[in-house]
Amino acid sequence: MRCNWWRWLWGIIPLLVLSWVAIEAEHARLENDLTERGKAALSAKGFDWAIAEFKGRDAVLSGRAPQEGEPAKAAAALAETWGVRIVDNRAGLLDKAEKYIWIASRRNNRIRLSGFAPSISARQAILGVTKATFPGYEVVDRTTLARGVPSTDVWLAGVSFALKQLTGVKRGDARLEDLDLALSGEADDVAAYRAIKSALAGGAPKGIKVIRDNVTAPVVSPYAWSARVAEGRLVLAGHVPSEEVRAQFLAAAKMGLPGMAVVDQMEPGEGPPQGWTGMVVAALRDLGRLEGASVEMKDAAFTVAGVASDAVTAEAVRTNLRAALPATMRLTDQIHVKELPLPPPLPSMPEAALPAAPAEPGPANQGSANPRPLDAAPVKTGSAPVQPAVTASTEPQAAGPTQVSQSPAAPETVIKAKACEDQLAALAAAGQIHFAYASAELDSVSFPTLDKLAEAAKSCPGMTIEVGGHASPEGIAEMNQQLSLKRAQSVVTYLVRAGVDATQLRPVGHGASQPIAPNTSSENMAKNRRIEFTVRPK
Repeated sequence: MRCNWWRWLWGIIPLLVLSWVAIEAEHARLENDLTERGKAALSAKGFDWAIAEFKGRDAVLSGRAPQEGEPAKAAAALAETWGVRIVDNRAGLLDKAEKYIWIASRRNNRIRLSGFAPSISARQAILGVTKATFPGYEVVDRTTLARGVPSTDVWLAGVSFALKQLTGVKRGDARLEDLDLALSGEADDVAAYRAIKSALAGGAPKGIKVIRDNVTAPVVSPYAWSARVAEGRLVLAGHVPSEEVRAQFLAAAKMGLPGMAVVDQMEPGEGPPQGWTGMVVAALRDLGRLEGASVEMKDAAFTVAGVASDAVTAEAVRTNLRAALPATMRLTDQIHVKELPLPPPLPSMPEAALPAAPAEPGPANQGSANPRPLDAAPVKTGSAPVQPAVTASTEPQAAGPTQVSQSPAAPETVIKAKACEDQLAALAAAGQIHFAYASAELDSVSFPTLDKLAEAAKSCPGMTIEVGGHASPEGIAEMNQQLSLKRAQSVVTYLVRAGVDATQLRPVGHGASQPIAPNTSSENMAKNRRIEFTVRPK
């Protein structure tokens, strides 16, 4: 019987196909098994970034590691996995960030994360903390992986701290640059504002440095503030936008009322009128010049009340307030001058005790006793005593009664001159007037002060303003005198260009003849180099 090999071929082919299918199925099972065990081995070692792909028992390692040396360690961990024959290490490193920046932004009910994260696991942890801190909020993650985090544990603590502070603001941003934290936004309320300020002042995690705190107090409307002297204490109440402004007001209060207890009841709040701090400081510094003083502010309305000892003091306080009043506010002046008490009336005399009136000349009353002198001044009962007005004169006085009149009060022009002088002195003391070394050329830092002085001088019409230049005794006395005069002239020139009437201004050079401090040190000599203003009625 002859063998037909074609029949054997038809039987072998199906067998080969079945064998190939079995081998391929076993390969797939083997690769899947190795992939799962390789992934588990990498994850157990902390290499979540690593990706292992198998072809048979041979592995290809890919992915980008957050730190140098990790690709080699991941390849070693994969090679130790049972069943792996060869590992082709193609893993690389993440890009390194020069500045490791992470930002969280809160806008209403939406949180946006951006910047860098050191690893996939860290990124997932941050996302979990954000969702737990802001339940129900929309969280958008736009962070990317990068190397360069200074210290992962400290950095993650800073991220968690920053997210917690954002819970107290309506709109705000937390920025972590390396380990430096900056926070900004408007606080939800006063309690949240204080909690955030306290945390930023001393509650940051160890290693995290707060470099910028721009968290503002909640906006208040209407914006109110007050100062009132009561029971020997000065009570400050209302709102202040920052701790810096609070400190400024407290310092001005202690300057205006030295020795008086100051009660601070001010609350943080944003939304004050523009330029109001200068007005408050001016009022606080003058409170000591008024009895029963009080200051009230509500938005753009500013009211000052109190009793001044005399008209000059009252006018000086008003002038200082008007100089500090911004254009956006209006001032209500309730400053009064103390009225001197009238003396009690003279006691009335019985009619019998009154001196007899002079009798008509004639035989009947010749030799009458105690006639009334013709030059006696009458006395008015129930009124202040009348002081005689004395006038020096070389002319002979006519016979007859002496003219007696009440002494007039200080002229209004003298009061205004004193107020103008006080205002100019206050502005000069609060600002600065500097010149180039050994020169009469004004330094540009002087311009804001000179502009304020010009506006004040314009409000003093009919006055002569003497601009006095003073020098220290260094060098030749004659040259110092000339330099002091030239510097005074430079100030006059500036004020004229700023709109002051040139006929009002008079430059004077005093040289070193009027020091205000002993010329025993460079600091004292610097004090003696100055510009002063003297105001007189024309």
